[in-house]
Amino acid sequence: MPPLPHAPAWVKRSWPGRAPVLLMVLAAFAGCDSQPQLGLVAQNPVDAKRPHFHDFGTLEFGQEVQRTFSFENTDPVPVTVLSLHPACTCTRVRSMSAVPPGGGPAVKGDLGMAENIISIQPGGTLDMVVAVNTKSIRPNSDSLNILRVRTDSKNTPFMTFELHVFAEKLFTLSPADLRLGDVPMSHGGSKRLSILTGYPNSPAEVVAILEVTGDIEATLQPTLAGTEVRWDLTATLPPLTDLGIRHETILLSTTDDAGEGDEGRLLVHVWARVVPDVIIRADPIHFGLVSATEGSQALAELQALVPGARVRILEARFEGTGIEPLKCEYAPIGYVDSEGRCDRWSLNLQAPAGMTPGRFQGTLECLLDDEGSPSVRASLQGIVR
Repeated sequence: MPPLPHAPAWVKRSWPGRAPVLLMVLAAFAGCDSQPQLGLVAQNPVDAKRPHFHDFGTLEFGQEVQRTFSFENTDPVPVTVLSLHPACTCTRVRSMSAVPPGGGPAVKGDLGMAENIISIQPGGTLDMVVAVNTKSIRPNSDSLNILRVRTDSKNTPFMTFELHVFAEKLFTLSPADLRLGDVPMSHGGSKRLSILTGYPNSPAEVVAILEVTGDIEATLQPTLAGTEVRWDLTATLPPLTDLGIRHETILLSTTDDAGEGDEGRLLVHVWARVVPDVIIRADPIHFGLVSATEGSQALAELQALVPGARVRILEARFEGTGIEPLKCEYAPIGYVDSEGRCDRWSLNLQAPAGMTPGRFQGTLECLLDDEGSPSVRASLQGIVR
């Protein structure tokens, strides 16, 4: 009997009564693909009765693996691989190469061709590398990935390849990573995600924080949610961090799928952009194409990012060549305190009719009544036609 796909222990525990049925179905499949005597004949297959089947077994979710299938052209005439038809995006052919009879330099097939990918001479060998990417597979479930190859051989016109894999994912992150967004420099910022086991009643556990890159501060807190345990991971970027985009990581240790040891590893990505406490979105401000006869407008927004902070715009002015006609109207969005301050302001930039044709660019500066952020600037650009 050919080797059967492997399922991890938790599958057997979850569906003990279905295991014999599954084995019977797989065994029945094993005899349905016999080795042809002519055409493209598999060389040294693991199972002669299923030469187009390969079991990758249990893999870590996100891993990509590949298998090379080799065939000899036993037809008396050349055989051309006409087209490839994977049944899902997780499976693709990495390369196809033909070796002439008796050896010699291999000829690479053109996988970009919709038809007539590669030709194999009589007695020649075809090597086809097939890859499976488990990122595109539903985690913690058996997947039988199908690839159909069409040729002009009368003996093997259609070949169906079956690639079995079990993509095991011990933990699920919600959300997938920690994105702190725009973090005000004087205040810092934090974000939390939840780590759940990949399937119900899993004995796997998150053990501890092993390593944190940069100056990120991280905490891990287990919480009982119903009958399941979740782990809340919080990442904090402290105040006075340098301006710019940050990409850091948090490395956690975990048990194995049986809940034992601490050799497992789980990597969490942290993204942030440290910005001034008050910013203008968007930066740069794009007018796009401005009609010389009708003019145009561009919209932006001023935001005070520190929680509870509010500012008041005193003046909006422009700097640059050819932007003298531009005007900016501003108004608060939401709650306004007794001093006329608000945490958000709409900016309506107007390019009036009659501007000189050509490209213009410059800067919008908003003067504020805030000592910590007395002004905020954003670049702008457009083309008058």
